[in-house]
Parts: sequence; C-alpha cells; structure tokens
Amino acid sequence: MNPFEFAPMTRRDYSWFRMDAGKNLMVINSVLVFEGRLDFEELRANIEHRLPNYPRFTQIVAKRNGAPCWVRDPAFDIRRHVELTRLDQEFNDAELQQHFAAQALHALPHERPLWHMQVVQHRGSGYAIVFRLHHCITDGEGLMHVLKHLTDDSHDHGFAPALEGHPQHCRAVVNPICKKAQRLLFWSRISAQLARLTLLRPDLRTRLKAPLSREKSLLLLPPLDLAMLRSVAKRMNATINDVWVAAVAGALRQYLQEQGERVDERAVRGAVTFNLRNKGDAFLLGNHFGLVAVDLPTCEADASEQLRQTSRHMRAIKASHQPHATMFFLTLTGFLPRLLQNLLLKIFTSKGSVVLTNVEGPTQLRYLAGARLSRMACWVPQAGTMGVGFALMSYAGQIQVSLFADHAQVADAPRLMALVGEAFTRLELATREQAAPATSPAPLPAQALAGADAQLS
Repeated sequence: MNPFEFAPMTRRDYSWFRMDAGKNLMVINSVLVFEGRLDFEELRANIEHRLPNYPRFTQIVAKRNGAPCWVRDPAFDIRRHVELTRLDQEFNDAELQQHFAAQALHALPHERPLWHMQVVQHRGSGYAIVFRLHHCITDGEGLMHVLKHLTDDSHDHGFAPALEGHPQHCRAVVNPICKKAQRLLFWSRISAQLARLTLLRPDLRTRLKAPLSREKSLLLLPPLDLAMLRSVAKRMNATINDVWVAAVAGALRQYLQEQGERVDERAVRGAVTFNLRNKGDAFLLGNHFGLVAVDLPTCEADASEQLRQTSRHMRAIKASHQPHATMFFLTLTGFLPRLLQNLLLKIFTSKGSVVLTNVEGPTQLRYLAGARLSRMACWVPQAGTMGVGFALMSYAGQIQVSLFADHAQVADAPRLMALVGEAFTRLELATREQAAPATSPAPLPAQALAGADAQLS
C-alpha cells in the first residue's frame, strides 16, 4: 500500500478531525518571522519540493468501508496552500496579532489538505509566514519536525533537504512487547485514571467558564531569555515547564482578582499537555500526547510557593498514568458517533478552565530559502467549553509565550498577557532572593547559558 495514495487514519486523529465547532476550531495557528530577501516563487518551490515528503500534506480525510483514512487529493495544487499577501507598510507585532485574530475562526476547507501558509510581505526587509494546520495532522512535536525538515541550518540551501530527520529515511522506534501481566497492570491503571477523571468535579465557576463567543484574541509577549527561565528552575530544583505553569497560575490569580473574583478559596484547574511520543517517531506525525488535570496554585500569593506547589503537582502526575488515560480517551471517542463524542468532550473539558502547552523548538537558528528565521510562535486551540490557551515555545535560546483567548471568557486579554510577563519577573526575583544567602559559585554569563539545550519537561 502506497502511503502517499492511501493510509488508515488513527481513531485518535479522527477525534481531532471531528472536534471543529463553530466557536472553537481545531487549528494550530503559528507564525514564522524571517529576516532577509523574499523571493516568493523560490520560497514556494522550496516548500512544494519538501513538504509533500509527509503524505498528509497532499491528502484529504475520507472514509472507506466506514473507516476514516487519508486519501491523496487528485487536485492538489501548492498555489492554493502557499499564498502571498503584500502590505503597503512595515508590520509590527500588534498588526500581526490583529491579522491572526481575524484568521482564527476561518475553517480550513475539508475538500483539500488541511493546511495553509500565508506569506506576508511588507515594505521593509523580511517577511512572515502565517502557518495554519489542522490538529488532526499532527501535534506540536510533529509540527517542529516538519519545520526542521522545511528549513536549513545555514544560508546555503537547495531544494534537497538534509537526510538527517528526513521523513523518507527515518525508522519508527519499536517498543518490545510487554508481558501479559504488565499489560494487565497498565490497562487497569488506565481504567482507574479514567474513572477518577470522570468523577472529578467541574472546575471553579469563574469568568473563565463563561459561554464561548465567536471573537478571539491572539497575543504574544516579547521574547524571553531561555537562560533566565533555566536559572529560576535550577534554583528551585524544578523544570522549565514547572516555571511556565507557575507563571501562568500567578497571572491568572492577579487577573481574576482584578476582575472581582474570589481566588483564595479554591484553585483554578488547568489542562496541561504531556508528550507521550518517542522523539525518533516525530516524522510519523499524528497526535501522541495526553492532557493532565492540574490544580494551578491560584490560591497562593507567594511566587516561590506557587512554583513549589506546581513542581509537586507535576511530579505526581508524571508518576501516574493520567496522560496515557486521556490519550486513550481520545482514541476511544474516535469510535463513537460524533454527537456522543461532543457530549463526552464537554463533560471532560468542564473539569478545567485553561489549556497550557509547551513546544521545544530548534536550539539553533534555521533558514528558509536563504532567509533567517528570527522568531516563531504558535497558538494552542481549545475544545469543548474551553476558550483560553497558553503556549510556550523555545527557539535558539529564546522563549516565546502566546495567548489564545475567547473574548467572553477574557475581556481584557492584553492585561492577562502582560500579567504573565510580570509573573515571570516575580519568579526570577523571588528565587534569586532565596538563593542569595547560600554560598555558591558565581553564575555563568548569559551567553554561556543560552547555548545549552532547552529541556521543557
């Protein structure tokens, strides 16, 4: 069977395919900002040559014998997927964000492959690519594998990508078959976690649980130094992901207080993504992650204590089977009628108020058609009743934080975004003060720290 012509679709990816709703689309919105000359025809030819190495980018979703599958689009035309928009003036972050928000509720046509790139050129040097991709194609780690394959590690480039990581030269990691007793134990724990999640009471009723509207805000923070986050994590024996979740919790606490909400009695719960994919299998695309329900420390005012509590919660979840249970739940719903899937999804998404994800991008600078990729960011979609999502992406020593918020649930999204930035600053100051009395070697300079690899989990 030729995977470029026909391939079975997993039930988990089929669940993501059917999650589109009028007020929530399952589309990953991302932006890539480049510095350098734009030759649009050369850029599009480069993408046309490399991207179809992943069959899903030339296939549509169809059914054969009642089962979902990927089928080659006989009318595939790269010109319908990579388009150019020219602006009369140089764009800034605010204008880009307004453009993203206008695009957020435009569904991708199902009669052709579920992705689109809009190349935005302005009068100054450089350009941006707005890359919209349906979640059924892949998750964050799969998206990073695609972007690495599309780009080069230097200005020198050709149509042929490097063989390292090339989807046609990769081999899947095969896990050894577990013993029957181990499989039985695994599935019993999965069942127990699903039962626990089903019985979990709905999240705290705040403004974050208001009915969804059709208006969205897509915002970015100025880039943060990855070395700073790593230093905060090291001082508290935590991970960068712990620091990220604690910063969002601190921002939500202050924002809800300013909105007149009572925040000291019960924590707001978040759904945090948890990667379950072998890195060597990223070329297979698809969705290989679970969501874990985390009580965010929004009841705690002290920044250091917010980080301690977050770290404890995340360590406990890593030792559990909750991520596998939610991934299994998404697979299961792919076998159910769509109406029942939507009902179950609303029940499960009622357990939390916000989605948090992090994506580990390339550690070194990348180039596309000779232009340098200077920044990249993505916005995580939400499902069911949830309308607020935070995403953190690392790239070449920087951290990019983004917010996707429904207007009915977050009336002042710029204020919430600003509070996230302030929360990172409070964590940095609080942990530095705690570490100051201890006798320790002088810290490494920022240049040395920025060269280390990012560990986001």
